[in-house]
Amino acid sequence: MDVLDVYYVGGFGVMGWVAASEYSQAQSDPLAEHRSDILQHMNAVHKDALILLAKRFAGIEAQEAEMTSVDRLGFHVRLKTQDGMHGARIAFLREVSDSTQTREVFVEMVRQARQG
Repeated sequence: MDVLDVYYVGGFGVMGWVAASEYSQAQSDPLAEHRSDILQHMNAVHKDALILLAKRFAGIEAQEAEMTSVDRLGFHVRLKTQDGMHGARIAFLREVSDSTQTREVFVEMVRQARQG
């Protein structure tokens, strides 16, 4: 089979075309095997940090926050605000390649958010 394009469907509202050349060179995300642990830890221990990050990096004032996904470039959060539920994508300050780097970037981002 000669692949010309790939149509990616990642869920409701998450879809698009990927060129065959990009698809053939794609690699799995380095955080894939740690994703569940990162989500569980952040949602159990650092909900306050997620609220702070949403305000600083997404410009959304939230009362509650839940991290719903994470990858080498950033993460998605579901936010409860005064006017309802919102989703946001927050980019990391730089690309990460493992869970240690992910933690370092989160700490750096929280530090920046606290400084204003």
